[in-house]
Amino acid sequence: MKKYLFGFMMMVMSAALVTSCISDDDSDKGNNTTKIVVTSGLYVVNNGTWGQNNGSLTYFDYSTLKEEQLLSGANGLGDTPNDAYTKGDTLFVVGSTENTIFVVNRKDFSIIKRISTVAEMGEAEGATPRHITGYGNNIYFTTYGGYVGILDAKTLNMSQIKYKVGSAPEGLSVGGTSSEPILYVANSDYGYGNASISKINLSSGTVEEIKNEKIQNPQEIVALGNELFILDWGHYDDSWNQIDAGLYYYYNGNVRQLIADATGLGVGMVYVNDQVVGYQLVTFNDPYGNTSGPTFSTYNTYTGMTGKLTLSGDEGIEIFSPAAISVDPIRGHIVIASRPRDPESPDEYPYASYTLPGYANMYSSSGEYIKDTHFQTGVEPHMIGFAFDSQTITY
Repeated sequence: MKKYLFGFMMMVMSAALVTSCISDDDSDKGNNTTKIVVTSGLYVVNNGTWGQNNGSLTYFDYSTLKEEQLLSGANGLGDTPNDAYTKGDTLFVVGSTENTIFVVNRKDFSIIKRISTVAEMGEAEGATPRHITGYGNNIYFTTYGGYVGILDAKTLNMSQIKYKVGSAPEGLSVGGTSSEPILYVANSDYGYGNASISKINLSSGTVEEIKNEKIQNPQEIVALGNELFILDWGHYDDSWNQIDAGLYYYYNGNVRQLIADATGLGVGMVYVNDQVVGYQLVTFNDPYGNTSGPTFSTYNTYTGMTGKLTLSGDEGIEIFSPAAISVDPIRGHIVIASRPRDPESPDEYPYASYTLPGYANMYSSSGEYIKDTHFQTGVEPHMIGFAFDSQTITY
């Protein structure tokens, strides 16, 4: 495996994925057994309506094709959970308004522990946690206090080490190499003009800042070694039209746009001969005030090819206002969550509801709706992740 794929493979292993088979010879039975990892379901983190304490988690089971609405209300995820990361049988959910990392048992979705980011990091430093990822035994998360906090995934204790980064940090991703892993952080500055990318060397602890005039409002970041793929929301003109939003590529000080007009990003895997060789990036575009409907695009990091994605077969349950998108890393299916149309909106100017439950659909990699995969989410679906289980096949 080439070194530039190190960061990608760390993400794969952290999610407990196995792309190759492990075979054993059972001499007693004369059978071969193969252990594989399969996607057993997916979960959606729902923001809820701000101030209403109705953030929640939706779980969609692949075997039953049924959804469950979980962890809603004050005794659940509280107000505006924003992101989540799966490590083994544990789900780490970021509660932004609650200033909390919720540690959830993925098997029964009970809350194991609530970790206060302000109590552990400081009132200012730990305020408003936003996004989360993992590397090795550590869980890393950003806060609007301008820091990256570190949580030990085994002990569930917070590290005393925290990294100062840029203004209003959002998404983060581990890249670099095995000898020098790098944590990259997208600092949005709320789109006010001082955006940057923080480069944290996890071996030495040093932090550098990357700035470029084309990086204006980064929201999500994907690292492939030291190549970065950045979802940037650009800026707004005086009429609140979104300008320069898109998917950007950064390497060695240079930035170029890969996909114009993108406001959401999902990440999948590219396989060649059962080996992971890169990312399949899927975007949607649905800026504020859009009246022409959402559009979808793809970019393959292995081939360097960009394309349009056309959804089909979903008549009557079409994606109205996409709020989250992701790609099943094993099956390659694309999952898109949407806000519903507000029933009180006029036909000539339909608009989305931010207070009613949303929904999600699953599509093939070519955009064809997969039968019986339409399901309801909570209010304001915001992030989609996947659950995995090991199966043993005897042959």
